[in-house]
Amino acid sequence: MMYNTKAQVIESDPVQFRRRSTRDLKGFKVTRTDLGFIGFCVAVVIYLLIKDPILITVLGCASVVFISLWHLIHAVPILERYLGTKIPFWHIASLIITMTALLNTLSVPAQAIFLSGLEQFFIDLAQQTSQAGGGTNTLDANVVGLIFNLIRGVFLLLVAAAALFAYNQSQQGNDWRPIVTQVGLAFAIVIAIDVVTFIFIGNGTGTTSG
Repeated sequence: MMYNTKAQVIESDPVQFRRRSTRDLKGFKVTRTDLGFIGFCVAVVIYLLIKDPILITVLGCASVVFISLWHLIHAVPILERYLGTKIPFWHIASLIITMTALLNTLSVPAQAIFLSGLEQFFIDLAQQTSQAGGGTNTLDANVVGLIFNLIRGVFLLLVAAAALFAYNQSQQGNDWRPIVTQVGLAFAIVIAIDVVTFIFIGNGTGTTSG
């Protein structure tokens, strides 16, 4: 009888594993069709990464900005409840502009700032394009730097907003782990952009790592 019980447990383990995996997928609301679509998207990203890494880096920057703005929007009601007052939209815009201006005035080594290699690449690309077209006026490097500092400022605000959002969720007894996962995804995108820039585009001086 004991051997039969062990045999039944061993035979039921694969079934239990499949059921547990199915429950996990349902918890994340992922179906088999979604897995196929995710696999297709990964294949497209790998193809574009090889054929056009610039497009991937630009899409990555846009994704970081959208994730940051999403968390900022969700953190505003929490701040309004703590402060007991309404926060107008222009206050958030002023905060983003202030962070951008602060990053623009700080003097730090280029290698110490994330996305610095991609920023330098776009500066060089804009100047080369203008010179190739016979133009005398090239795009000011400060404009490109201001755009990238805007991305950096919004990303830093993401960390603060997500921390407040996650704290509020934990205080209400809700699951705060998806928020941390999204912040981790934003960090992963930024790191991936720097890696792709270094490998496929260069180190910010027009030379590649190879």
